[in-house]
Amino acid sequence: MANRRSAEKAHRVSERRRVGNRTVKSALRTFIRRARTTVASKSTDEAQTSVALATKRLDMAASKGVIHRNQAGRRKSRLMHQLAVMLRAQAQAETAPAVEAAPESAPKARRARPRTAPAQPAATASEPASGGPARTTRRRKTSAEGEAGA
Repeated sequence: MANRRSAEKAHRVSERRRVGNRTVKSALRTFIRRARTTVASKSTDEAQTSVALATKRLDMAASKGVIHRNQAGRRKSRLMHQLAVMLRAQAQAETAPAVEAAPESAPKARRARPRTAPAQPAATASEPASGGPARTTRRRKTSAEGEAGA
């Protein structure tokens, strides 16, 4: 337990905030879950309103300090992306011409691939691929060699 009056008060305050934050976080999870299910159900108007409401609540929670603003932004971004994917899929479905049910036919035969030459064996360490002499490690010049070369 706390040893000072100020520590006791800080403990009481943190308990009150924890309870309040807990209810806000629970409500946030509900709004986000509702938005995801409406997006998955592909009802455009409901999905847009539920995503808008969830983003509003996320912004409010971030402004009050219940969640971090980056977390709010990340969650909003993911919701908006899911909504955009759903709207794009619906738009493509509307613009695509209706495909008539064609009688099923046998699948087309595949063309044979032309044969390629067998792979060449890999070059060994003693016999490099370039055909030149094998490369050795570089050696540092001694001080006498360095002065002579300069």
